[in-house]
Amino acid sequence: MTIPKKKMATKEMCEQLIELGKLGASQKMMWSQLGISKQTAETLKKNDPEFAEALDLALVHSQSYWETQILARSEEHT
Repeated sequence: MTIPKKKMATKEMCEQLIELGKLGASQKMMWSQLGISKQTAETLKKNDPEFAEALDLALVHSQSYWETQILARSEEHT
C-alpha cells in the first residue's frame, strides 16, 4: 500500500488496521500487512488523528481477542 506524500493514511488503511486488530494481530503484523515500516506508522500516528484513533481501536480489539482466548482456555480446564 502506498502512503500519500502528505503522510496521511487512507480510509482503507484505517479499516484494515481495525480488522487486523479484531484478528489479534500485533503491531508488527499490522505494519507488515499495510506494507509500512514502524517509523512510517509512528509518523502517521503523529500526523493523522484518524490513523491514531484506528490504531488505538485496533490495539484494543487485539488485546480483547487474546484475553478472550485465554479466558476460553482457562474455562476448558475448570
